Amino acid sequence: MQTRTPEGPQEGPLSPLAEQGRIIYEGKLKSILEPEHDGEAVAIHIDTGDYALGNSHGAAAHALMVRHKPDGRIVTLTIGPPTDADLRLATRVAAGHKR
Repeated sequence: MQTRTPEGPQEGPLSPLAEQGRIIYEGKLKSILEPEHDGEAVAIHIDTGDYALGNSHGAAAHALMVRHKPDGRIVTLTIGPPTDADLRLATRVAAGHKR
């Protein structure tokens, strides 16, 4: 699962904030969102468990920030299995390329 934090997309060990988001996703949202929304992004407000969907991580986060102050406690995830774009990005990041 790929997560996006303020530092950018993350693979491998998760930060504590990203881990909280993953736990909320796996325990509450996965069964609601998959497979209907596979490939879309979900933004999760860690403190409330509220969430918003979008076609991109930025769009999902923006939709959620309309309802919650941007306090740094929002994590975005790609719904479902990694997309081809996620895999290409992860490969470039792992190789040391940012784009």
